[in-house]
Formats: sequence, C-alpha cells, structure tokens
Amino acid sequence: MTYKTEIFILAPTKGRWLHECWGYTYAMYLLTRALISIDLLVISTVRVVAMILISLFITSCSLLENIQEQVISVFPEKAIQWKLVWSDEFNGNNLDMSKWTFNVGGNGWGNNELQYYTDGSNIKVLGGKLIIEARKMPFGGNEYTSARISTQGKASWTYGRIEARIKLPYGQGIWPAFWMLGENIDSAGHPNCGEIDIMEMVGSADGVENATIWGSLHRPNLSATESNEIKSETAFYKNVHGNWFNDDFHVFGIQWSSGQIQFYVDNHLYKKVRIPVSGKDGYSVFRKPFFIILNLAVGGDWPGAPDATTDWPKQMEVDWVRVYTIQLGSDQIL
Repeated sequence: MTYKTEIFILAPTKGRWLHECWGYTYAMYLLTRALISIDLLVISTVRVVAMILISLFITSCSLLENIQEQVISVFPEKAIQWKLVWSDEFNGNNLDMSKWTFNVGGNGWGNNELQYYTDGSNIKVLGGKLIIEARKMPFGGNEYTSARISTQGKASWTYGRIEARIKLPYGQGIWPAFWMLGENIDSAGHPNCGEIDIMEMVGSADGVENATIWGSLHRPNLSATESNEIKSETAFYKNVHGNWFNDDFHVFGIQWSSGQIQFYVDNHLYKKVRIPVSGKDGYSVFRKPFFIILNLAVGGDWPGAPDATTDWPKQMEVDWVRVYTIQLGSDQIL
C-alpha cells in the first residue's frame, strides 16, 4: 500500500519562505517521503519510522518563533475510513437523557437573548426527529421560551467528523445553532475553553439571511496589546440558488484534526482553518475535548428582537447527530 504525506509550511508573517531550518529539515522531509512511499508487506514498521521522523521535523521547525504555521497530515491513499463512535438518530418517543442534558435558564446567555430555556417542555421527539420549539410565551421573566440541550458531562470528543442533519426555522429574531464548547468551560470559562460554531443562522422575515449559515471558531486573545478578549475566524455559506434553509434538511458538519478544522454544508467545503503546530495565539484550545450543543435562541445581540412579521411557534428539526473518528486500517489516527 502506498502512503501519501502532505507537508505544508507557511512562511513567516512577512511572507518569506523559511530558510532557518531548511537545511536540516528538508533532508529529513525527503527521507520521510521516501519511507512512506515504499510498498512493503509490513507497513506498520515503516509507518512508525516515518512518524518519528515527522515528529523530529515538527520539533526542529517549531523552535523558530517566527513560523506562522506548520500543518502535517499523513494518510494512506484510498484507505481513509470513518468510524461512527456516537450518534443519536432520535428514533424513540423521548429525548435520550443518557446522551443529553437540558441547559435551563433565562439570563441572556451572554448574548442578551430573550428566551427562557426550559427543562423539556419545548422539546419533543416525533417521527424520528428531534423538534426544538420556540414559543412566544412569557415564562421566568422572559417573553419567549425555547430549549437548549448539550452532551456536557455525558460525552465529549477531541477531533473527528461531527455532523447533524437539520431543517432550520426562519423569521426575524430567530437564531438556531449547532455548536461545541470546550469541556473545561466550568473551570476555564469562556473564551478560554474555546468555541466551535458548526452552524448558526440569523433569520429574517424575507431575505438572503435565511439562505445563509455561518461557521466560526472563537479562542482566547492572548495578546497583551489588544483589549478584545476573543479572537475569531468566521465564514458564511450561501445555499445553492439562494434557497432558504427551511425548505429542506441539510447536513452541517466539521472535520477536525490537530492541524485544521474544515467546515461543510452538504459535503461542500466552504471554510478551512489551520491550527499551528505550536498552538500559540490561543489555538491550543482546539486540541482538547469539546461537547455538542443544539439550541434555538430568540433575539440577542446578533439577530435582534422578533417583530410583527415573526409568526409562532418556530421549530428546529434535527434528523440525527453523528460523531466519527478517522481510522487507517485498524489503527486510529487523528
């Protein structure tokens, strides 16, 4: 079996190619490629040697502070396999509480949101779908109710493919989301725990907003010279032909490894964020376990409040949520 290695070295900030470590590492790189490309019956030994050399290559280059990014991915051609390690297909009559927990409250949730998240009255499992329903109904000092569920304390993951098939609601002030937070949020707080927004949509009464979803990464800003405590990468995806995302179900997902996070809609890649080997500038938060969240918010700083055009109730329908890890033969590598 032929193994393929791809090594990407991005230059320092000013755009110059790396010369400082080139003499030492380029020879190691060539030797590594030669070893990985050898067709042998016993490929495990070759793989081990190659991975050791790659590790030395990373270490030698990462000592240079002006390296902006190094990303290494080693996969066997035509041999990548995804293994399903966790899922909820919502085939029962109730939410599986061995997998999910309710996030309850109406404190604005850091975004001045207007809903109160209840402990189950805004959730139902019906016809193989999870339905999160937002209602215009005063409760707990809030004008609206909805639901937010997470796998916090039940399951979390570091790397893999995380996907959900969802049909989104629309309307002014409606804010559905499928996202992840670092498992250590209770001790580290936000943004030090990290945040991966796999899908967010900011609804409107009529407009391109209903055909657009957003994917983002949020990490702590470690710069002593900047006042903003959060650094972010954000991208959007506009649905084909401008069709609204409430017209049908769509698969929203990420593929996450130690070197990068890729954002997808219906298998269309629309954003790739590389994670530096050094983990500097707050990126190290993306090499730790994260848990999944599904919620349907009402109002908030981003979408604004509902208005007279917003009809009620609003439903976010989830067909399934699935988590995969990547495997090479019988050896799991992430």
